[in-house]
Amino acid sequence: MSFPNTQDEQPKRRARNSPRRTRISKEPEERRQEIIETALTLFSEKGYENTTIQDISDRMNVSPGLFYRYFKSKTEIFAATSEYYAMKAVEQLKVPVSQDTPALEKLSLFIQQIFEYVMKHKEFEANYHEETEIRASRLDHVANEMAEVMIPIIEQGIAENVFHCKDVQRTTKFLVFGLIHTFHDDLPNIDTEDYIILFRDFMREVFSNILKIENWGE
Repeated sequence: MSFPNTQDEQPKRRARNSPRRTRISKEPEERRQEIIETALTLFSEKGYENTTIQDISDRMNVSPGLFYRYFKSKTEIFAATSEYYAMKAVEQLKVPVSQDTPALEKLSLFIQQIFEYVMKHKEFEANYHEETEIRASRLDHVANEMAEVMIPIIEQGIAENVFHCKDVQRTTKFLVFGLIHTFHDDLPNIDTEDYIILFRDFMREVFSNILKIENWGE
């Protein structure tokens, strides 16, 4: 009497740590966002010039052909990545703050939030020199959003008699656009962290001088 070879007839199981060979199907928007976030990581690690589409595809474990379904070139993915980065920076600045918080404290928090976000992404910032036209466009977008956050703070500070300026709109735009573009124009590829810390102190000095803030302690 013969018995079936149960070992042969049972379906073979994939080893726990063996790689899957089938690509997981994802919705187009989800896949596009995955490409953007992967590219952001690689641009931060290697810089724009040293990152290839093959690098992005390899990190995602997909073929380059899938990349080209969503983006025509590396320049196009850089634009999308920069826009995503700018959006996340703006979100960082819009953390709710109690209306009862004094304007000077709000300004300190505003500067600290910028500092923390830039410090967290200092590698991307340090490699953010390529594609100057795209970069300038994204920086202007961030500056506009930052100015919208800043204007009510400055208006409150004037009402509290701790800030002093005659034209809130122009003063705010002058501060924000000037600081953002100066920061990125001078940002070095080395010693980036030291530069960011020094620039935070510079920001406080500029705000103090232009808004005539007295006794702004740490």
